Amino acid sequence: MAQHWHGAPVASSGVHVRHDRVFPAKNHIVVVNDNGEVWAHPVAHGSIGGAFQLPGPAVAVHGVPPKFVTLDKHHSRILVINASGEVWAHDLDFNSHHTGNAYHVQGPAVGHAAHDLEIYATKNGLAVRNSNGEIWVHHYVNRNAYGGASKMNSPAIAVHGTPSRYVFKSHRRFIVVNTAGEVWAHQRTAGWDHGGNFAGAYKASNDAVAVGGVPAKAVVPWKNYILVINQAGEVWAHTLH
Repeated sequence: MAQHWHGAPVASSGVHVRHDRVFPAKNHIVVVNDNGEVWAHPVAHGSIGGAFQLPGPAVAVHGVPPKFVTLDKHHSRILVINASGEVWAHDLDFNSHHTGNAYHVQGPAVGHAAHDLEIYATKNGLAVRNSNGEIWVHHYVNRNAYGGASKMNSPAIAVHGTPSRYVFKSHRRFIVVNTAGEVWAHQRTAGWDHGGNFAGAYKASNDAVAVGGVPAKAVVPWKNYILVINQAGEVWAHTLH
């Protein structure tokens, strides 16, 4: 059963927020709105703090249109991957409340193929999921550069069965929420390098997630929970196992 995490409403300022631009970031929920503003809510013990802005240049608004926006919590930055497959980063400073200028993370084109569906930031690089359910990983050479892609030896993710609605990377597993609200997970059994592996899917929650009630605005992983942020800005937590 979902738990209501009380506190300030999330992503409810009036400026439109896309469902895939709400992110978990260590002790904060980060929101990037359609004006390119970055806002954060501190989270502690199931309570949502008031939003504060991280002023700086607009994110994912100017230049080559973005194809993907993701948050690299390991390096505390937002990554914008444009339609050309270039990766640009904005550092986030939660102490001084600041968003840094964009800088280019060097490497080959990432996620630019038509069948590439999503990009996830890992501790060691970028993982691309495509429509075949394959996971391809680009490893960081250093913080500002990454190498070519290598394919993980894993079963197809979010391809078979009931159509998927949300797919997340959450620590050592991929989480899939389908259109029926079922939650399935693929546990990582080896590293993100070539030959790394994810196991077959298992049921990861007894709850029906993001179906019924107030419609969901965004759904994000949070440690051992899935958080559903509804159109009213309320946050409801579903336990994972």
